[in-house]
Amino acid sequence: EQLQNPFTLQNIQNWLFKHGLRIVAIIIGMYLLRKFILLFSKRVVSFISNHHHRGSAQDRINRADTLVDVFRNTVSMLVIVGGLLMIGDEIGIPIAPLIGGAAMLGLAVAFGAQNLIRDYFTGFMVLLEDQYGIKDVVRIGNISGMVEKITLRMTVLRDLEGVVHVMPHGTITTVSNLTHGWSRALLDVNVPLTEDPDRMIAMFREIAIDMRKDAHFGQLIIEDPEMLGVERISNEGITIRFIIKTLPLQQWNVKRELLRRIKHRFDLLKISVPIPQHGLHLETGPASSSGSQSALLS
Repeated sequence: EQLQNPFTLQNIQNWLFKHGLRIVAIIIGMYLLRKFILLFSKRVVSFISNHHHRGSAQDRINRADTLVDVFRNTVSMLVIVGGLLMIGDEIGIPIAPLIGGAAMLGLAVAFGAQNLIRDYFTGFMVLLEDQYGIKDVVRIGNISGMVEKITLRMTVLRDLEGVVHVMPHGTITTVSNLTHGWSRALLDVNVPLTEDPDRMIAMFREIAIDMRKDAHFGQLIIEDPEMLGVERISNEGITIRFIIKTLPLQQWNVKRELLRRIKHRFDLLKISVPIPQHGLHLETGPASSSGSQSALLS
């Protein structure tokens, strides 16, 4: 009877010696593994922030922290669940039905919250691939603005009018990053048909190179201008196109200042800017038995 009774002192001692030491070892292993995960996560944050040159140091740290939080929480959950299942097996609880029930519950949750899961997975890939970051100017669909916040579930944009747009990652299909690494100012300048295109191209290049020597704007320009040449010829004049490579987010400042200097040079050389011609066709009622009169004003 003493051998068959599990609550006798001898059987309890035997059970503790056989299973208790395993349970203690499992608990210690769970604790050490979680500690290792926390230490490894901090090393990952330091590595990503020090070996990535895009954005400020704080932006890189924030991005790394977000990625590491996902990794740390996921692995910690797996460690805890796995440890509890091992402890249950040592106690004598059948874990096969528990695993089956957990699988069915996970499948039901996955079907019910598939949009939320898609948002989180897509957000993780956005951060992992560094598609865009804080203070980048992006265009998502028909909405353009500066990125104010990125989480695993959503991206927050603020446009030029100050309107905040909250966009779940699962709804994003195409992202156009206007400030990734560097930017480019594109200029199309109209000049009269009477002007020599080569002379105008040389003048624009000279203005752009002088601007690069400026103490303030020179720091915003990365390379000398690339003169693409004559883009279009019409009754409104000759369109000359050229581009300038700038720092991220500085293409608009460089473009405005360059257009201002070009206008001053036009005024100095007495060059008139071509004005688009618009036509207005008017039809009057019948003025005589012969038909109608028409006039074209332009």
